[in-house]
This record gives sequence, structure tokens and C-alpha cells, in this order.
Amino acid sequence: MTYHRFSSWFVQFLLSLTVLCACIDNIPPSQRGPKEKFTLATASISLALSFIITIAHLIGKWRYYLVGTLLELFAAVIPLCLWVVGTVFIQNPKNDFASEILLETGKEEIKYANLFFFSWILLYHSTHLVARIFNDYTTYDPQLSGWLILCTASLTLLGMSVTLKPSICEADAGRICNRTKFGIAIGVISSVLTFIAALLVASSRMGAVAYLFISFTTSAFHIFGVVILTSASGPATDLGTMYFSSWVGAIVSSLLFIGGINELFDAVAIEEEEMAAKTRAPTQYGDDDI
Repeated sequence: MTYHRFSSWFVQFLLSLTVLCACIDNIPPSQRGPKEKFTLATASISLALSFIITIAHLIGKWRYYLVGTLLELFAAVIPLCLWVVGTVFIQNPKNDFASEILLETGKEEIKYANLFFFSWILLYHSTHLVARIFNDYTTYDPQLSGWLILCTASLTLLGMSVTLKPSICEADAGRICNRTKFGIAIGVISSVLTFIAALLVASSRMGAVAYLFISFTTSAFHIFGVVILTSASGPATDLGTMYFSSWVGAIVSSLLFIGGINELFDAVAIEEEEMAAKTRAPTQYGDDDI
């Protein structure tokens, strides 16, 4: 029942290995301060735990004690908590890890692509992995993974907009600065709504009206945010954290809203079939009597 997560753990192992190698290659020992050491420790812990759980899927005794138990859940939650902080350190251009701030425009520029992209992928994959493990519980909803990823994207957009706002507004106090403030507003509103949605889904209290309202609101904000933030006069015209978090938020929120609409249509279709069956029943009985 739990073998389907073997591929997820193996991917987690490969991503952790890639980020760890990128950190070691990009950060010389002489430049490793507290943030650098924390990032390296996070990548090492993530690599070790993912390796253990991956091997546990292949060994009978290990599988019995580790796979599908609370130990597996802890092995996924601990790296996720560490990566939330570690990714902030890596992606913050002020730390000069994976990106830097351009003095002319105040915008973010990718400095080390491997570290930049794979750290984000690892964070989202860790979030998805934790959500998949909840599949063993009766209260699990498959859409929980989508809400958690959307919440992560919204927090990312919020954090990077706040980080870049001083430098962007110093370089251009007009339209680009105002659009950066709009990015902060999108991040705040969407983060709050998606966090509430994740709690409601996890506790099996998400109603159809609440689902459609939250998914529509977040989808509208993120789609509008993509238009505003990634346009020629926006702060996210170049490849960077704001650019990717804007697009991830727009795509995931749209998929959640479409999924909610499809479920509503399916429910209406089932109800119509049941009503049609009830109305046909007397006629069928009458025909049999004749």
C-alpha cells in the first residue's frame, strides 16, 4: 500500500544530493557562516533521511518499521521544516547564495542556476511528499497537497516582495515600486486564505461554498498578479523568485478552482441521474404490470 512512495523518496534523495553538491561547490569553507552551515546541515539531513527511507522500501525488516509509520512521517516533516528556513537563506539575494540584487534596478538576478532552481524544486517536492504520506489516514484529501503548495508559493511571493521592495523602490519609486507593493498584498491575502483552506481540508471541514470562494479568490489574485508583476513595468520581468512564485501560484490556484468546478458538475450530474431514475421507476413498474 505504501510502495507507491518509493519513487517520491528516491526523487527526494536525488534532489537533496544535487542541492548539497551545489552548496558545497558554491560556498567555500572559508565563507561558511551560520546561515551557510545551516543550509549544508539541512541538505545533509534531508539526504540522509531520504536515503534511509528509500533503502527501507527494499529491505523487508526496515520496511516494516519505517515505511507507512510515524517514523516515515517524521522523516518527511523534519526536512520540510528545515527546508522552509534553508530555502529562505538560499533564495534571499541579500545572502548572495543563488541570486543577487542588481544595483541599477534593485531586482533579483540568478547567480547560480543549479542552487536556485533545485532548492525550490526540493521545497515543493518535500511539501508534496508530506501531503502524500497523509494518504495513509482516512481524513486525507488529495487536494491537500495542492493547497500546501499554493500556500508555499504565496509565502514565497510575500517574502521575496518584502525583501526586494526597498531596493526596487529606491531605484524606481513609481510604477514598479507600486506593483511590488501589490505583490506583497497578493502574498498576504493568498497566504492567509490558503492556510485556512489547508486546515479545513485536513480536518475534513471544507464545504463546497468555502472551497469555491477561496479557490476563486486566490486564482483571481494570482492570475492578476502574473499580469501585473511579470509585465514590462513589473518587478518580476526577469527570471527569479518573484517570477516563478507568481506563475506557480497562478497555475496551482487555477487547477484547484477548476477541480472544484468539476466536482460541482459531477455532483449535479449524479443528482440529476438519481432524480431521473426515481421518475422513471413508476413507469417501469406500470409497464411490467401491463
